[in-house]
Amino acid sequence: MPEHRIKVAFLLPHFRPGGAERVVLNWLGALDRSRFDPHLLLGRVEGDFLDLLPRDVEPLRIGANRALWRSFDIGRQLDALGIDVAYSATNAMNLALMAAPARNCARIVSEHTTPTAYLAGAKWPWLRKAAMRLLYPSATAVAVPTQAIAAELNALMRRELPIRCLPNPVIDDWASQTCVHPSAAVRTGPWQIVSAGRLVREKGFDLLIAAVGKLARHDRPCQLTIYGEGPERAKLEARIVAEGLNDHVRLAGHVADPGAAMAGADLFVLASRREGFGNVLIEAMHQGLPVLATRCGGPDSFISDGDNGWLVPTGDAQVLAARIEELLADPARLTSTVGAGRATAAQYGIQRSTRMFEKMLVGLARR
Repeated sequence: MPEHRIKVAFLLPHFRPGGAERVVLNWLGALDRSRFDPHLLLGRVEGDFLDLLPRDVEPLRIGANRALWRSFDIGRQLDALGIDVAYSATNAMNLALMAAPARNCARIVSEHTTPTAYLAGAKWPWLRKAAMRLLYPSATAVAVPTQAIAAELNALMRRELPIRCLPNPVIDDWASQTCVHPSAAVRTGPWQIVSAGRLVREKGFDLLIAAVGKLARHDRPCQLTIYGEGPERAKLEARIVAEGLNDHVRLAGHVADPGAAMAGADLFVLASRREGFGNVLIEAMHQGLPVLATRCGGPDSFISDGDNGWLVPTGDAQVLAARIEELLADPARLTSTVGAGRATAAQYGIQRSTRMFEKMLVGLARR
């Protein structure tokens, strides 16, 4: 083993299931331990993903609860651990890292959604924008999953940032898939629709439930299963009851492997109002599921309508219901995208992404 392994710190607010958290979890598991020594620093040591951490990674709590002091605690911890490269995710943690008074370690901030979409729902957007313009240009690198996010960041900053576009680590490169889509056979029961994600308004599950309600009222036999947890659960449950959809919609909760849980369904639907990328779409495509997504940012970057999946405008339950009905009524057309979808998913392998990330870490640590 080399005398010095590169010490890498990942900074997140928590480790609850989410896109940025999944990226960090998969990198933590795949980093070459002969060359890298990973650490995980969390604002709150909580979340279901903690149970999936590699045994050699102990989550450490960032000392301060108050944002005003968080940067100072981050600086102290980075110095105490001797970190060579620090990587942060989420806008608040990015700003805290960049403001931290630490030694000369390389700093990578990451953005997993477009700044326009994020700032539209953020508190004090003008203050966030000003802080980003002040601090982001000093980052050693800015990591993003898509060129669309990169372009928006550069426009917001009014300058070229040191951006690195890295594919998200989503699927196991070595896992073989032999899933045969059920629509290839004669369907004898209700159509099975699946979705997954954190139960928050941005994910548009209320729109998807409304769309399934429209299908049910038109005597279109279908069942929707939603995997995930979040603060909107009670509100979604109430909507299901109010619309009489108890027999048509099920909130199945969090699962460790959403890809495997979804296998065998007829269609995966993502109805998000905004989405930085959409890891769960890649997981569904890898499982051989046809995917239908809204044009909410991330999915537009890797889905070509009618080629490797399907796209509809965001925010319209009526349009969503019509497209779902149209696709499920034509199984041959629906499954025509499966092969191209699997080819797309193959570009987001965990090992491939990790090797690219490692190459970046080595370059930044040397600088």
